[in-house]
Amino acid sequence: MKRVVIALLTAAVVGAISFTGCVQKEALPEPEIPAHYTTYTDETGLFSISYPPDWETALFLIEDLDKATEELLTSIEKDLPLERTRMLFLAGLPTETGYEPNVNVVVESLPGISWTHDQVVEAKIQGIKNVIEAYYEFSRVKTTIGGREATILDWDGTVPLGLRSLQAIILVGKVAWVVTCVPPAGEFSKWESDFHAIVRSLRILK
Repeated sequence: MKRVVIALLTAAVVGAISFTGCVQKEALPEPEIPAHYTTYTDETGLFSISYPPDWETALFLIEDLDKATEELLTSIEKDLPLERTRMLFLAGLPTETGYEPNVNVVVESLPGISWTHDQVVEAKIQGIKNVIEAYYEFSRVKTTIGGREATILDWDGTVPLGLRSLQAIILVGKVAWVVTCVPPAGEFSKWESDFHAIVRSLRILK
């Protein structure tokens, strides 16, 4: 489950803001959630997300993953707001070694008073660069998800294994929502269309 931990780590990290400039792709229209997907709604009615029908939720792992992520962050001695981060959801295709591919949903209460959507995106990218080597961004798409402003990142890095991921970032008030899809090593293209459908299926209900 190391790849899940790294994905959670990169989803949760907010670093120093830097505006580096990136060519953004044209926003895509919001597609319908695939009819055959399974939709999960949390018990408090806070959010829902959909995923392929053969995937399974792995909510029992969340506490252990949060702990493993905190230990990893501590070990690399980064000054990061761990207490503000919470993993809400994890699902994937069950295999002998874990859940691959998988999707996780992380929320983070942001420090300070005022953040813009673009500032949060830049901070997330800087946070990724703090813990991932050789960050490379394939695309950055500014769009809407569930009627809310969102940015979808397609990026890769080394940890030392390749960790290509699709990640959606949404700012709601002072809370950043991050949805991250991670494939088995070398299988991003096989799952790319599913990943786009999954991250675009997030609905923040409150």
